Amino acid sequence: MPIQLRRTLLTAIIALGLPAPLAAQSSPSDTEYLALGRKFYDWFISAEADSLLAHMNPGDRQSAGGVAGVNQAVADFLARSGVEEQLLEEKVNRRRGHPQYWRESRYSTFTSEPLVFRFVFDEQGQIIGVGMGPKSSTPAPD
Repeated sequence: MPIQLRRTLLTAIIALGLPAPLAAQSSPSDTEYLALGRKFYDWFISAEADSLLAHMNPGDRQSAGGVAGVNQAVADFLARSGVEEQLLEEKVNRRRGHPQYWRESRYSTFTSEPLVFRFVFDEQGQIIGVGMGPKSSTPAPD
């Protein structure tokens, strides 16, 4: 973008009282992380792999195996767990200092104990980790 146009846009932003696009923005709040977690969980269960992958950095997308890898993870999870029957707890906590969406539920097939589904975020709300499994083997939050 030419310098003059950049100055003009910045002047217009200041004149309108809008936040500058390059200004330091704070991390999402726990309420926002909770909303992201819910949305990402819904995308996962619905096998909307492209939507999830768009919220990961390139290295994590590759580690996830791309669309095929995410779809396989969905199939494996649903085959093991069945359908969510009862949401027991939904919260945001921290794991190794990173915000984490925590969803503890009872499922139709895996009935011996609740399952916990987790998304770990970076400070911009991108997915940097996913976990799912029995509550008894879920790593404790910080």
